[in-house]
Amino acid sequence: MRHQSYIFVLGCMILMFSTFSSSLKAQAKSNVSDINQERKKEIDRIIKAYAAINKFNGTALVHYQNKTIFERSYGWQNAEKKIPNQDKSVYQIASLTKSFTALTIVKLSEEGKLSFKDPISKFIPDYPRGKDITIEHLLTHSSGIYEALRNKEYFRLLHTGETITKSKELSFFKDEPLDFEPGMQFSYTNSGYILLGVIIEKVTGLSYEDAVRKIILNPLKMTHTGFDYLALKSPYKTVPYSYISKTKQEKIEIWNPTLTGPAGQIYSTAEDLYKYYKGLRDYTIVSKESFKKATTPYLSGYAYGWFVDDLYGKKLINHGGNIEGSTSYFAMLPDEDLCIILLNNITSKKLEKAGNTILASILGQPYTLPQPKKEVTLSTDLLKKYPGNYALSDDHIVHILNENGQLFIQNDNDPKVRMLAEKEDVFFLQDDDTEISFTFKKGEKDVVMIKKGLSSKTAEKL
Repeated sequence: MRHQSYIFVLGCMILMFSTFSSSLKAQAKSNVSDINQERKKEIDRIIKAYAAINKFNGTALVHYQNKTIFERSYGWQNAEKKIPNQDKSVYQIASLTKSFTALTIVKLSEEGKLSFKDPISKFIPDYPRGKDITIEHLLTHSSGIYEALRNKEYFRLLHTGETITKSKELSFFKDEPLDFEPGMQFSYTNSGYILLGVIIEKVTGLSYEDAVRKIILNPLKMTHTGFDYLALKSPYKTVPYSYISKTKQEKIEIWNPTLTGPAGQIYSTAEDLYKYYKGLRDYTIVSKESFKKATTPYLSGYAYGWFVDDLYGKKLINHGGNIEGSTSYFAMLPDEDLCIILLNNITSKKLEKAGNTILASILGQPYTLPQPKKEVTLSTDLLKKYPGNYALSDDHIVHILNENGQLFIQNDNDPKVRMLAEKEDVFFLQDDDTEISFTFKKGEKDVVMIKKGLSSKTAEKL
């Protein structure tokens, strides 16, 4: 009987321990759920703060420690038709394309089809200084090759739907002198990635698009990702805008994909890019060793298609993209299993800041939220130094006018618009993303700089 009593007591103890253990697990699960709910609220609050200043209009996805903790869309997919952005919305990812181009090169290196140290003359025999410029120089923006966007004809063609041949595209930078000797400096250039696309085609015998599909998109089942946004037919295709507010929408033309190419032509969705993150994290496309090589900085914190930063003592791997009408941000901390994906169908220079603010909130670091610009009052004497006629390089004139103590800007004979002072020498326009700044240096001409979206123009006082 004593033996049976012992067994009974032992059984009760095991049952009690099991119940207690289950209770602890349930409580822990509940705590994690509560924490994630708080994170959701915080992320939503951050994004809404950027949306309130007209700098976020798109989709956000955040993955943290084996779980998608946030996925939400904001603003308009098509403002004119009142179609809201949604989780399936398709966006141009612009320069985030470079990470796909670089990863394709890394995979070809793994397969022994090329080496990072190969001179580009091996693949493009007639390229000037091709024996001195390596694939690694192209990957890391250290080649010294002239930036195609500096060519006015290239920039003009970006705004057309013309099909441009590869030889024509290369002509916009091929014969320009190098900005510096290869390997000596970092200078971000789209031209280098256009050349990487040519090399991919030479090595694989496929078009750039088909090579990326075969090596990355198909294995990761990224079925909503593609290359020719102009030709895309999809109910989820976002309309690109330079600016959107509650009262104003500035639609913009899609950039020519035959020119942006391997430097910026890919379009995708947040959920497809989440598959991309998991493929990188789990070494589905390339090995752990190759991924480490690809994310080791070469010069100025740039690796192979990725910016690599130290954030709060952790390795942050990231890249953004910004073309007229679309902005992307993709950041990952693999050691934390943390990934942030932000996609917008507006031009926004604040998207990276928004992403880094979300990172700070998740990692328990301090951060500040953006505030709407506020007008300050400048003295009558200060207002006297701005008016005048300023000449742009393209023969246009910018008029700065002072009327009854208020400043106005007028381009040629266009309607004048009131300028609001943000601080001395820096002004903004109401319900617009234009920034106007003045520079006054003794012995030099007064200068006004006008920034709008990706455009920046400088005019000297006549």
